[in-house]
Amino acid sequence: MKRSLMNLPILGTGFRQGEFIAVDRSGDAAAARESVAAAQRVLARGVHITTFVEGTRSPDGRMLPFKKGPFYLAKETGAPCIPISLWGTESIMMKGSLRITPGTAHLTFHPPIYPADYATRDELLHAVRVIIASGLPEWMRS
Repeated sequence: MKRSLMNLPILGTGFRQGEFIAVDRSGDAAAARESVAAAQRVLARGVHITTFVEGTRSPDGRMLPFKKGPFYLAKETGAPCIPISLWGTESIMMKGSLRITPGTAHLTFHPPIYPADYATRDELLHAVRVIIASGLPEWMRS
């Protein structure tokens, strides 16, 4: 989660107690190492980590470029990636709005992808992106 959310009163305490992993989006290498170390500690205890690889929701539901951090973490730890295609939520709660409207969310859980099967982080990222896109309507695939 975005590191600045850890500073919120009450919620920040809950995030820390829930062992949410703070991510600094500035690109600072030391902060990235700190996030990876925190994630490795959580994974070592057998806790699964969920990442939203686009980093945010797009305004229109189309796929955004993927962030590299989750794939760096996967390559570093060897933790398998479980790609999930999710769509329909773009009309249930539009980006920038707190209004919730009726609708249907569609989730497709794909088979695990093992980081060791890919030579580079970028190859792993590309493979996961192709798989996630395969479970989305054509108009959402950018």
